[in-house]
Amino acid sequence: MKKVSVKRKKAILNMELSTFKIPPAGDILVLGKSCAIGPTAALKMLNTVAHRKFELIRLSNKTIEALLIKKQLFLRADRQALIDTIVEETAAIMSNECMLSIKCDIGIRMSREIQG
Repeated sequence: MKKVSVKRKKAILNMELSTFKIPPAGDILVLGKSCAIGPTAALKMLNTVAHRKFELIRLSNKTIEALLIKKQLFLRADRQALIDTIVEETAAIMSNECMLSIKCDIGIRMSREIQG
């Protein structure tokens, strides 16, 4: 009598549900050099749902082609410091084909002494 081996596959599905955000890119979109959508097309896509709220920043980086950043973030942080930080922090996890969506919260702390 022959032994019959039965192969079984088991798939585990993990899902996280949340409300759909407009725009779907979050606050920052990081585009790899060979990702599925180019920088100009990504900007056009975002402009259809969030008209003129994002700025396209092209980079000369070996992996990252461009950033799309919500213009409002530049009111809260130094422009170049923000760009440099995004590139530095994402470079280790980026590939040419990758497209990252980033949620960015910038807090402002103020202190003032008044005499009266």
